[in-house]
Amino acid sequence: MPFYNPKEMKYASAGASYSTSEGVWATGERMMFGIIDKPAGTGSRPHRHPNEQFILVHQGRLKATIEGEQKTVNTGEIIHIPPNALHSMVATDDEDVIFIVAKDTSWGIEGVPEDQSEVGAYLGEGADEKVTEKFRKIADELKKSK
Repeated sequence: MPFYNPKEMKYASAGASYSTSEGVWATGERMMFGIIDKPAGTGSRPHRHPNEQFILVHQGRLKATIEGEQKTVNTGEIIHIPPNALHSMVATDDEDVIFIVAKDTSWGIEGVPEDQSEVGAYLGEGADEKVTEKFRKIADELKKSK
């Protein structure tokens, strides 16, 4: 299908075992392209995946760590994540983040958490109580299914 309306697409998790990222994406033969939300004060634990990824911060700011290098990335800035690079992305406490993502399709949307003994997203002190409750519940369900 060559045309997509994000408002009509299925909203889904983009890494429930380690991240609060949720959104919509279209997958082609060699690329996937999506719009992902991340609530304020939450994000992903360190993870990696074999596909290269680019992120354009559309709203808010992301605290990004890639292979130990840290930077707060502002609206309008681009992040490049090389294949297999250990990385994490956390929304600042002051507002939700929306980002545009492009990845090659050598792997799915989800990565593999570095510490697989822990289940669940990063939930910081600045995270809303309802958001924290939602993602703790998701982590509990994932633990039960293992």
